[in-house]
Amino acid sequence: MDAWKEKLIAARKTAMVQGSIRKVHYEFGNDIEMAEDYDMKTGELLIRKWKKSSKIGKKSDWEYEVGAPPISQKSDLLWESSSTPKAFRQDNKSHYTWRVQPLPWPMSNYKISVEENNIIIRTENKKYYKKLRVEDMDRYQLPLLARHVNCAHANCTLMISYEKPPNVLQLEQEIYSELCKVKPIQDGEMEGCKQQ
Repeated sequence: MDAWKEKLIAARKTAMVQGSIRKVHYEFGNDIEMAEDYDMKTGELLIRKWKKSSKIGKKSDWEYEVGAPPISQKSDLLWESSSTPKAFRQDNKSHYTWRVQPLPWPMSNYKISVEENNIIIRTENKKYYKKLRVEDMDRYQLPLLARHVNCAHANCTLMISYEKPPNVLQLEQEIYSELCKVKPIQDGEMEGCKQQ
């Protein structure tokens, strides 16, 4: 578990404060970047996204691990149907949480299980299947336990939550304390450039 904390501490970090959001950008080397947004009042992680370079050096778009990507304003000729279910993660202090919507069927239609360290969502009517990976638990090399999974359904939204183990809660608090020590840059200031 400490390997992840050490990797974050060793990374090159830039921080800025925008309203009540602390934004932290990490550079890990090998053209791997991560950006996180934290609510400064609660310390909760709002967004975690990754950007990696391909084998030929092209930068990928941001891949969201936590939080939902912004709605694209592109005027493409083809776009995904609004009735296609989308899953996105929104964590809180004590749980990893996903919202999958729109899923119109009653709660009795959903079968939730843990298989191969993934949370699996199936429907009895065989109209939906989704594998949810808990990247944090993978990084900490901890197994998922079915007894920590909870689910609820309301307003065409299936909510899945996984209770964080106590040692993960403690580690997240230590990491957030370290991030608060990173001095945020000011508006208009560029890292490495001296103001005249």
